[in-house]
Amino acid sequence: MSKRKVIGAVDRIDSRYFSYTVIYNYVSRVFFQYYGKVDVRGLENIPKDAPVIFSPNHQNALMDALIVLFSSPGDTVFLARADLFRKKLLAKVLNSLKILPVFRIRDGVEELGKNQEIFDITVGVLHRKHQLCIMPEGNHGDHRRLRNLGKGIFRIAFKTQEKMGNQPYVKIVPVGLDFEDYIKHNQDLHIVYGEPIEVSEYWDTFEENGPRGLNHLKQRLAEEMKPLMIHIETEEFYDTYMGLRQVYNDRMREQMGIEGGKLHDRFVADKEMIRRLDEVLEEDEQKLVPLKEQVEPYFEKVKQLNIRDWVVKNKGFGPMHSLWRYFSLLLTLPFFLYGFINNALMYFLPVRMVRKIKDVQFHSSVKAGAGILLIMPLAYALQTLAVGLIFKEWYIWLGYLVTVYPMGKLALWWYFRFKKTWHGSRFGRYLRRGKKGAKELVALREQIIETTEGLIGKS
Repeated sequence: MSKRKVIGAVDRIDSRYFSYTVIYNYVSRVFFQYYGKVDVRGLENIPKDAPVIFSPNHQNALMDALIVLFSSPGDTVFLARADLFRKKLLAKVLNSLKILPVFRIRDGVEELGKNQEIFDITVGVLHRKHQLCIMPEGNHGDHRRLRNLGKGIFRIAFKTQEKMGNQPYVKIVPVGLDFEDYIKHNQDLHIVYGEPIEVSEYWDTFEENGPRGLNHLKQRLAEEMKPLMIHIETEEFYDTYMGLRQVYNDRMREQMGIEGGKLHDRFVADKEMIRRLDEVLEEDEQKLVPLKEQVEPYFEKVKQLNIRDWVVKNKGFGPMHSLWRYFSLLLTLPFFLYGFINNALMYFLPVRMVRKIKDVQFHSSVKAGAGILLIMPLAYALQTLAVGLIFKEWYIWLGYLVTVYPMGKLALWWYFRFKKTWHGSRFGRYLRRGKKGAKELVALREQIIETTEGLIGKS
């Protein structure tokens, strides 16, 4: 590694070092255990034997980068905000994970000049036909929309393309990430790799007029990214759109003739619903006001009852259904206790760790990093050692080691099933007893579907 002036700037960062290989092999096998169902689309769109820049939307802090790293083939070098590199030891750790610093205006105008050194390194990475990942929005946001793209990714792309001029060379691959929930454990994740953008197509314009060529490529990338992610541009009706993703998705799939209900099926239906709502919004935004006045109060009441939309949709659980679910929970209770007791540290300690972190978009990064990557192997090793010291027979501690993780997953399933059973049974009782607000909630949900149907059902 060459000596550099900027802390964290390392030549040949794309080289495979022993520490990276060890960490990568471990983390790549356990990382996605943080999520429930993971659907990856478009891997065939990633060019081989070419300089590739991944460009994902950025909504969930460090998780966005790790998702690209472990869902795409090959090694990837990343750019991360420079303030993480202030301490030399942490800078070395980040470099070992193939992460370089990038300076932003908030770091100080005088610091921006240091980016040239970083850009030179990334150009070398691309010339060696390795993958680079840059979050073009610069920082993460908690709304499902593509924000304004910065210029860094395009400057690096054109600097690398300079070697080949207007001949095909550098490719930018847009990536869309959609989280069922940013923070919660065991939630679904949808990943789409779009078709690559050939930077050479914009070279002549860039050479003639740099800012114009850069802006044309910037506009193209934004246009390519939006179809791959949930993009809700409206601010006034944002919560209305998000609520309808839950209430109206089933009906939207019926209208589109989509028989399945998998992640990608729901994503496609959401995209079509948003498109139709945008058409109504553009025509006359006042038409969406009655819908907003139904959707937002509906979810306020749902929150007050501490339930979820699916509970209202199914009108809770009937007595026999509730009885069967409680009986199945009782039968599997011993397995839950075994899994819960032996995985409690992994599940609860990270939750306590994030309580003081104000930026909730970092919560899942800490939970996954602390719980699955650090606490889990350490806890399992110490617990297995304790079992081995108590029970001398080798097959006992080996059996413990083999079962502790899957039983932890079962305990998580049991916990979620218990919560669903409790809420479903409770709401079912409310309806049967005519509790004030329960029937009105069901009726309001049906009104929302009817109103939405009237607006976009025939588009």
